[in-house]
Amino acid sequence: SFYFQASSGLTLVSRLQYPSPHHLNQSIIMAQYALRAAQRLPRALRCEWEDGFSAQFSFVWLRDNSDKRPSLLHLDMNAKPEDLCLDASKVQLVWPPFLSSEYSSRFLRDHTRVKPTQAVECPITQKVLTVPWRVLPFYPRNEVFSKGATASLRWGAGASEAGTVWPQHERIPSLVTVEALTPGSKVTLIDGVAALTLMAATHPQQFEFLASAPIDYSEDMFHASHPVVTINDGKIIAATFNNEVRSAEITVDCLDRYYQSLKTFHKICLDIQHTILLEPGSVLVVDNHQTFVGAPAQCNRELAISIFN
Repeated sequence: SFYFQASSGLTLVSRLQYPSPHHLNQSIIMAQYALRAAQRLPRALRCEWEDGFSAQFSFVWLRDNSDKRPSLLHLDMNAKPEDLCLDASKVQLVWPPFLSSEYSSRFLRDHTRVKPTQAVECPITQKVLTVPWRVLPFYPRNEVFSKGATASLRWGAGASEAGTVWPQHERIPSLVTVEALTPGSKVTLIDGVAALTLMAATHPQQFEFLASAPIDYSEDMFHASHPVVTINDGKIIAATFNNEVRSAEITVDCLDRYYQSLKTFHKICLDIQHTILLEPGSVLVVDNHQTFVGAPAQCNRELAISIFN
């Protein structure tokens, strides 16, 4: 057996062997990414592969990219796993309190270096709305949006963290509409431009760091990087952020500073967050280049989301 549990120190695993030629290609692939050892350091996990390559992974990055990503509000900058299990194909960490997460050898190997990214700034042309969002009566909807939606989706009773809709696309949709299919549907809204403006005034160093750090987003086959803030003539004109589809790619050299800046930005967003009740018969129109939209958990709620370019 090549599976052992370690409470501390290095855990060694034997080499995988495939006696049948039928598994030759799989054997080559597995051998390339076979883990040999793992060790818990004070603030990071050190991994070593069978080919001699080794790397360290910050605990806060590992916790952020665990099987259940915590909200930035609850992300512990001093997170440390309580236990470690290892085999050749994966590392399993147990986070307090008793939350187990697996990290495949391939996933870890693919995230051993800072990824060079080129953030794509979506062109801000003419603003359709003069405010971050607006609730309109349903009847003029066909006149206002005569070209039709690019796509549509449904949100159910579960919570959706407020954020930019579809930042994993290189061209971020400009408008999003939200329609309630059930009475008294709760929707959360954050003026991202206002939050960034406040952050620039109260935490200038963290704002400058975040403004210079492109964030990578990924979902299904779609993948894109965007700056959090777009500035024109010294004025913040757009904000882009979505914690739920933020990818695991490492795009900065200092992860502690990155996460602390994200946590500060998130707290400011929560301080200015609005929750509204949306009724059937009305449509919420959102400037997706400025406003983060989401929904708290609510029993039996159903929302229809339409996306426009």
